[in-house]
Amino acid sequence: MREIIMQNIRISALGTAFCLIFMCRTFGQVSDSVKNECDSLKKEALPALVQYIDSVAPNEENGDCITWAIRSLGDAKFEPAIRSLERLLDFRRPPTEREKKGFVLHPLGVWEIYPAAGALSNMGSKALPAVLETIESSSASDVSRENAVFVWMEIHGLSDEHPKAIVRLNQELINAKDDGLRERLRLAVRKALTWCNPPEETACKEAAAGQPPATR
Repeated sequence: MREIIMQNIRISALGTAFCLIFMCRTFGQVSDSVKNECDSLKKEALPALVQYIDSVAPNEENGDCITWAIRSLGDAKFEPAIRSLERLLDFRRPPTEREKKGFVLHPLGVWEIYPAAGALSNMGSKALPAVLETIESSSASDVSRENAVFVWMEIHGLSDEHPKAIVRLNQELINAKDDGLRERLRLAVRKALTWCNPPEETACKEAAAGQPPATR
């Protein structure tokens, strides 16, 4: 009896954690506890926000404003910002005042830690070409490439096409012309597998192995 009770407690705890993460995972949306504020940009038009993130190098002084601009562009689905956001995929936002005091209500997702990942996910399929370029780029940082894989899978996940996302990466791998690019794409496929939803795991693995996705 005690084992059954403990098992039910573990299942309940896991379910609660999943719900907390799921509720905070609407693309581009974050809870109040992880929002960075920037009063100086709140009245700026969207093109001005793009110009701002293009013109500054992230540092301790401007991190909150860069984060606020990125999220505003993502919330507005402002497509002219896609290339600018792509260049900031490895920008990690600074902690908020609440976080500095230890108030974090749930495990933070990629889209909350790296705001450009959330913003690009909001853009949908229009962002995929730029995201793929980052995945394949030899000059992009490891963090940028990993976050680009996350965005790639998130956008495809909007239409439950995670296996097709991996098929597309595999096709890029087959067509790759040099060893460096092939290695980056192999790593991307492995990383993409970790973002497949549980019901799609078998189809994703088949896709990664070069097989057609399993039919639903």
